[in-house]
Amino acid sequence: FVQIISSGVREAAAQAGVPLLECDSGWTRPGVRACAAQLAEAGVSGVISMQPFPDLNEAVCEALGNVPTIGVIYDQGPCQVSLFEIDQAESGRLAGSALGAFAAKRFDCDVKAYVSLESGAEDEIGGARMDGYREGYREHCELPKQTFELIDAQHLVTAQNQFVEVLDEVTGKPIMVAGVTEDAILGAMGATQRRERTNNVWYSGQLADASIRQTIACDKHYIASVAQFPERFGATVVPALVQAVAGEAVPPLLQAELGLVTAENVRQLFPDTPACDT
Repeated sequence: FVQIISSGVREAAAQAGVPLLECDSGWTRPGVRACAAQLAEAGVSGVISMQPFPDLNEAVCEALGNVPTIGVIYDQGPCQVSLFEIDQAESGRLAGSALGAFAAKRFDCDVKAYVSLESGAEDEIGGARMDGYREGYREHCELPKQTFELIDAQHLVTAQNQFVEVLDEVTGKPIMVAGVTEDAILGAMGATQRRERTNNVWYSGQLADASIRQTIACDKHYIASVAQFPERFGATVVPALVQAVAGEAVPPLLQAELGLVTAENVRQLFPDTPACDT
């Protein structure tokens, strides 16, 4: 996800004719401090930053000379002039509503179980997505009595191992599965194959990664995902930073585009989606 964002920023900077200096912090506090020092030494006039440690915001701003900063996803403190935000709750709600609408139309909301593959309380982004899922699902159906929240299930292996246990407990169908990531959904699919229950489960995931697009296009049990289009972030944040560096006002909040992805539109959104017979 971060690599896709970076690629989009490079492309937007090249199109704008803006010199770009990059620094990879490795998502560590020492790395963030090192990057701030490196960029300050280079004399940058503006910054696009995804550093996630709020306790470092003031120190980073000071090190960089309080140049205009565009935050991406994470607030960057006193030097931030604008925050590029992803509405994670809405991302979840869109997919949850699609899953709930399917459950209502196909099963009249008579569902055996609802399974939420989550990342845990420490992940605010994932938590907002999964709360949004439940909100969207309830637009069409109440959650069934058998509702499971599986924690640390954002990865393929952890999701697979935990969902096998759910399948052993829940008999019959249908089972609705909402995943905080597409890896979680791929793990759940692996579990259904292990238990030979592929006809019992329907899925919805998040981000519409390249790894899942063929499944979205070709597997009738995959209902919907939501794309956040990280490749497009640069087209918004780079012009905003150019304006800020020039002393022009920029909106304090910039929003990522969200899009529901289904079998009907996945190839229009992502033309390189593999054919179903490959």
